[in-house]
Amino acid sequence: MRKAVLLAIMVLLAPFGARAASFQVNPIRVTLSAAQATGVLRVTNASNSPTVVQLGIVAWSQQNGKDVYTPSRALLATPPIFTVAPGSLQVVRIGMRSVPDAKQETCYRLFLTEVPPAPQPGFVGVQIALRVGIPVFVEPAVATAPALQWSAKHVSANELEIAAVNNGSAHAEVLKLTVTTPGRSSPLLQEFGGYVLPGARRAWTLKLATPLTAHAPLDITADTDRGNFHAQLVPGT
Repeated sequence: MRKAVLLAIMVLLAPFGARAASFQVNPIRVTLSAAQATGVLRVTNASNSPTVVQLGIVAWSQQNGKDVYTPSRALLATPPIFTVAPGSLQVVRIGMRSVPDAKQETCYRLFLTEVPPAPQPGFVGVQIALRVGIPVFVEPAVATAPALQWSAKHVSANELEIAAVNNGSAHAEVLKLTVTTPGRSSPLLQEFGGYVLPGARRAWTLKLATPLTAHAPLDITADTDRGNFHAQLVPGT
């Protein structure tokens, strides 16, 4: 079970002060299906003042390694706007408006955006609105799984690009990516976090202190939410 995550704004204080807010969201990911058409989020106000939160749902895809969000009415989240008192909890319900895709997982994000109150008289400073995006995945009736295909190529003498293309029917969340090569005591890359959606490509650029030996193999280990993936590659040009 995923733990609740404390999502808080850290702001550089302006000379005359600043205002920040924080709230907790649990869980930090929602999965829906025909068998489980609704889900629940719990939003807790961790600040010492009331927090107004507005909801918005977008379809989520990836193009050229970047997240793309488009308006969508495929899901419903209620209440669309609410106020959480200090130390209190608000339950948010998410549901499907239509049947899932027949063969592939569909991906959305639910954005929770703080609506800042009007500044108090005499306040001079900065107000920052917190915006949090929660992944929402809708699974088809058939079993799904990611299928990551890895590649590596030289970008320059001291740069490598490691890329993963997801040819499967479900996302993969890369919890930890490690790239090693024989003869080097430390990993060339060790990075945490990142989604690769179905049909999408994600790339990582490695800056090398010294060039690799010609035809030196790379060992890639990706620890994901769907298991571990391993590959051995020789970088191309």
